[in-house]
Amino acid sequence: MARFLSRWVRRRNSDPQSDQSSGKNRKRILTRRRLRPETLEARQLLAANIFHNEAMPEDVNEDGIVTAVDALTIINQINQADNIGEGEPGSQERGRGRLTDVNNDGRDSALDALMVINRFNRGDDGLRNPVVDRDASPDEPNEDSPADSTDNDELPAAETDSDVVLQWNDLFGEILASSVEDQNPGYASRSMAMLNVAIFDSVNLVTDGADADTFYDYSIDFRGSSDNVATEVVASQAAYTVLSGLYPDQQETLDSFLASSLANFRSGDSTSRSIALGTEIGNEILAIRADDGFDELVQYTYTDEVGWFQADPLNPDVPVWGPGWGEVGTFAISSTDEYLPETTPALTSEEYAASYNEVKELGAADSAVRTEDQTEAGVFWAYDREGLGTPLALYNDVLATIAVQQGNTLEENAALFAQASVAMADAAVVAWDTKFSEEFWRPVTAIQSGDIDGNPLTEGDAEWTALGAPDGGEDEIGFTPQFPTYISGHATFGGALFGTLQHFYGTDDISFELTSRELEVLLEDPELQEAYGISLDDATRTFSSFSDAMAENGRSRVYLGIHFDFDDLVGQAVGQTVAATVASEFAALTDANSGNDNGDTGGGGFADNSPAGNGNRGNNDGGDRRGNEGDSNDSGSPRSATSSLALATNLLDFTFDDSDQPLFDQSRTTNDVDANAFAEITSPSNREPDVRRPELDSAGVRLDELTSSDSLDERLAMIDSIFAENRF
Repeated sequence: MARFLSRWVRRRNSDPQSDQSSGKNRKRILTRRRLRPETLEARQLLAANIFHNEAMPEDVNEDGIVTAVDALTIINQINQADNIGEGEPGSQERGRGRLTDVNNDGRDSALDALMVINRFNRGDDGLRNPVVDRDASPDEPNEDSPADSTDNDELPAAETDSDVVLQWNDLFGEILASSVEDQNPGYASRSMAMLNVAIFDSVNLVTDGADADTFYDYSIDFRGSSDNVATEVVASQAAYTVLSGLYPDQQETLDSFLASSLANFRSGDSTSRSIALGTEIGNEILAIRADDGFDELVQYTYTDEVGWFQADPLNPDVPVWGPGWGEVGTFAISSTDEYLPETTPALTSEEYAASYNEVKELGAADSAVRTEDQTEAGVFWAYDREGLGTPLALYNDVLATIAVQQGNTLEENAALFAQASVAMADAAVVAWDTKFSEEFWRPVTAIQSGDIDGNPLTEGDAEWTALGAPDGGEDEIGFTPQFPTYISGHATFGGALFGTLQHFYGTDDISFELTSRELEVLLEDPELQEAYGISLDDATRTFSSFSDAMAENGRSRVYLGIHFDFDDLVGQAVGQTVAATVASEFAALTDANSGNDNGDTGGGGFADNSPAGNGNRGNNDGGDRRGNEGDSNDSGSPRSATSSLALATNLLDFTFDDSDQPLFDQSRTTNDVDANAFAEITSPSNREPDVRRPELDSAGVRLDELTSSDSLDERLAMIDSIFAENRF
């Protein structure tokens, strides 16, 4: 066996953990509740000015943060009033309150814009709306959410409830369990990748606009910014659109969840634009993947030849799944060819005999050598039972557990989930390509036919029964998944998942606890525990590192008697190899979005959504992305796929909404604003560092001097001179 593995598994520093090791450290915890967005009721006192933003008057467009757009909105309102001849020049007389009436004096004037500028120039001293803080990072501590809380018994609300990545992936886990029609590992991995690419690209597009480097190339000529669209709305709508296309039977659940997700966002131009953008992203991803071969029906014909995959003798009516999945278009890798492993050990070899005899003893239903902890591990990772959502549901929980534990930001979660999902989806294609190229028989067939395999070191047992994957059917034990054994899908998924985590965090040494729904089912059924020969106190296991979890995930299939050890070890290596390639792709994308200007991104980028983009989409041979693979650069910190929010400096970037109505009046009047000059004045580099000073930092005029005059004409004259001096 060692000689076989050494031929292509080039990097193994140590053997897997001992099969006879003591049980994992376990801790009784409560089952983590599913994340649910909470709808908060917006209220306003009847005596209050219903048009005035009482919580933060300078937040004119109510997007939760004071930016240049708020001042531009006021100036545009003034220009419109001048053009139609309302009120005095430069001012619009009207009933009390409009969101543009910052000082609540019943009129729009340049003073309102200057108050916004003053608030903006104070820097971080109160830029965010304390009531509507939609862009706050989920890991920022506050009085209600201590930063040092990492107890997995109850996920911190501040770190989960506001994160659209965690919210939609949590819902995805529920959908995987509920949607029986397409409950298989291939469809689940493809869907998970599409979902998280939609979220990832949404975050990047909103953050970086037309300059964004995204996974896919879109036909969208997006010239907006985070100032006039909401990241959470775009990402939620994109996720909703993708999942609606993939799981139409879950439409009612999706509609309800989306409504809850968007309940805290006011109806208006910004929300409408965000929904339109998210819908377009989701629809284009569905179109790109529509012809990837996922729905091709491939018939499979068994053979009774020795060594070849055959129907499970204990469950002969179970249909074969996935003979065509190895031909499905990949996401990041160019093809499966360079990832296909060497063939299995020869039936007559000592290597095969060693693996055969191991699983025969360790994986038998009546095994005398398998420990209770090993049985528990086998069931823990299984997720073969209908209604649990395939192993992808558990792997999704792994990502969520680590993300919350490590305090990831929204941007980091978008990158992590997309990178891991793409790696697992591509690993699945490689695994099923290998399975139906090799067509190697499962242990149950091999052992029952052991006397005719031509190997003197194997002894057959016509009555041998595997402990089996828990399928939830009438037979409590003995089930073997119906696709060839080599390589293990579990092990390959695990290699891709935990390999991604190693690359993303730059270390293997992160410990964590994980709860399995498989074990929760057993906890509720003492008779089923007895059938498996175990006695459970809880459904949680503890892992000291990513490699610790990866090894147990793969080894668990040997404990169940449904895989040989070479299925496991080679599968892990294949998954890790795919993860390394995908990590290189995402590292290049991260460098591009982070402004790496050294000419070497470390690998090929993905799509460039500038208007001059190549427009190639829908090809799954790598043609819809640009560049070549390169080396990953593990810095020891999570990869963030987006850069800091940038102040928009060009009115043309957000001139029209989806109804072709101008967001800002572009007619040039004496009170119109030059966008570049405005951006220069409000630039952080031009701000007065002493934010305690009451003067207008960039204009050099004290606000209290402006407001001390009782004459409106005097105030307007002073403001006009300020605008003239500062190129407004």
